[in-house]
Amino acid sequence: MSGEWLKTAVLLLRFLVDIAVGIFFLVLIGIAALLIGKFVKWLDSFDVVPAPVIKGLTFLEYGLFAVDVVCFAFLVVMAGYKLMVEIWREYK
Repeated sequence: MSGEWLKTAVLLLRFLVDIAVGIFFLVLIGIAALLIGKFVKWLDSFDVVPAPVIKGLTFLEYGLFAVDVVCFAFLVVMAGYKLMVEIWREYK
């Protein structure tokens, strides 16, 4: 009985580590997007930078963050699925 509980605890710990690593990369890429946003505001303060460049960098900023959030959501779903499959195999 205690061996089954320990295996489930290890599976849950692996799941939590996967989520923690995902959060780390979410924050890391979010910071990169934030820095791009700050850079765009700094560039926008100059009158010589063309508007398409500003719009392109703004699109890059939002696109980077959106892709990051979608990838994190995919990671959470797949890690949860993997956890459920392993627990199902354990108690089958």
